[in-house]
Formats: sequence, C-alpha cells, structure tokens
Amino acid sequence: MPESLVERLQNTDEILLHYFPLHSALADWGKDLESHLSEWIVTHPDAYQEAIRLSLEAGCDFVSTSTQAASPWRAEVFGMRSKVHEHNYLSAKLAKEVTPAGKYVAGFVSSTNPDFLEPLGKMTRQEVYNGYKEQISALLEGGSDVIMIVGNHIEESIIAIQVTKDLANVPIVAQNVFYLGKKGYRTMMGHDPATASRMLKEAGADVVGASCGLMKRPEDAADPKNYYQFATRLVSEMRSGFDGFLSIQPNAGLARLVGGQTVYPATPEELAAEAPNWIKAGARIVGGCCGTSLEHYRQLAKAVRN
Repeated sequence: MPESLVERLQNTDEILLHYFPLHSALADWGKDLESHLSEWIVTHPDAYQEAIRLSLEAGCDFVSTSTQAASPWRAEVFGMRSKVHEHNYLSAKLAKEVTPAGKYVAGFVSSTNPDFLEPLGKMTRQEVYNGYKEQISALLEGGSDVIMIVGNHIEESIIAIQVTKDLANVPIVAQNVFYLGKKGYRTMMGHDPATASRMLKEAGADVVGASCGLMKRPEDAADPKNYYQFATRLVSEMRSGFDGFLSIQPNAGLARLVGGQTVYPATPEELAAEAPNWIKAGARIVGGCCGTSLEHYRQLAKAVRN
C-alpha cells in the first residue's frame, strides 16, 4: 500500500508541492468568471483533467477538487443546493482518474459563506456539522486521499476537522487565511499565527498552514517584489507556537486590473527565489494560490528539488 501523506512526511525529508489553483487558472481553459466552479468542472471534464495532468507535469504533488463553492451553503447561492453530492463526488472522481500513485487528491472544503456560525451568524454547530458531513462524505466517496480545509473562521474549520475524523481515517490539511494589519498577522477572527495554528493542530489537523490572504499591507501593494518574503515571515510566526508539519501557499501578489484583465504581479522567478526560505523557516508543503501559473510551479519545482 502506498504511503499516506502523514507517513511520507514522517519518514522522509521531502518537500512537497501544493495543488495548482484551478479556481483562478481554469480561465485559461475557457471558464468564464460568472459560472459556478464545480458546475463548470463536471460539465467540462476533459478540460479539468487536462489542467490536472499539466499541473502534475509541472511538479505538483497535490490535486485540488476545487470544491470550495460546493458546500451546501455556497451552492445554494447559485441555486445548486441539490447538486452538492454530485459536484463533490464527480470532482473527486475525475481528479482521481488522472492522479498517479504518489500524488494526492485533496478534497477541498471552505468556509460557510454567506452565513457564519453562531454567534457571528445564524448557523448552529449542528447545522454546520451536517453541512460539512454532506460535502466531505461525497469527496471521500469520490476518492479524495486528503481533506483540505481552508477558511476564515477557525471554529468552522474545527468542525470540518471533526467531521472528517468521524467519517474516515484520512490525512487532514487545515489552512488559515491571514491578513497583515497594524497588529501584525491575524485571521479574520483576530487570532495570531501561533495561536491559530495551534488550535487547528489540537483539533486534529495533520498539517497546518496558511493560504491565499493579504500577506502584506495594502499600502505596500504597489511593490510586489517582497510579497513572497512576507510569507517567510508568516511561516516563522506559525512555527513559533507549533511544532507539527507546516504548509504555505500565498497568492502571486495582490491582483490588479490591467487593460480589463486580472493580473497578479509576483513572478515565477520571485517565487523560486524565496521558497527555499519558507523551507528553512519550517514549511514542508509549499506552493502558490490565486494567480499562480504553471510556470510558477515549474520554477518552484526546480528550486525546491535542486
């Protein structure tokens, strides 16, 4: 039987590469901005699988099901509440079909937007538990090797971790989203990196990290060159209160609108130059989120594996 993700991290010193961010990259395969991500995937399976194959060729060790909008809550906004099982199951199944041994299909779970868990929102813990159970069970049925939980609300992520542990014995990667303000890095709910990381680990996550987010101040956004350096600082702060496996996956800078097109300014070369410092700071899984291209991953793979 192939090693699980946790066994691989425990038994080797390998650095693994995150998933290619299909949620922003599928525009290159013809996805428009308005359509529901999972609905587009299940109606364009060939394009989805081609994107996955190319990401694996570029060096990725993970494949994302891109089901962050396929929870019961987010699907309902698009009038697709009845398709939650179908979208999650088929996205995982299609990904599994083209993912070889030694690579991992990550079933992607996100926040409960547009509502929140009580007391910030109207949702009870049981409602959140049941919703995540519906989604995660379908991701597991479709063949997900790992459950990837990314969110702005730690208490919701903790519930998703518990659901996963109740359903199956699979590795869990849980990532917070951080924003840099006057008090330093904080989650949307005000947790600092060390505390936020420790909370996810204590809840049962096997790997804890950070993804997406505003990793530098808005007033510094005009200069993308040190954007990835801010991610190094964030890894160091997560490590300060946490001794488990860490991951980091920042955006390719802050998006800009140039000539009617969304452009992310941080280059593949800048990613490749800084990623070794993420590793020195303690990261075992590295990659890029929104705006990260296949060329970013090609350059990253060379830098990490050399």
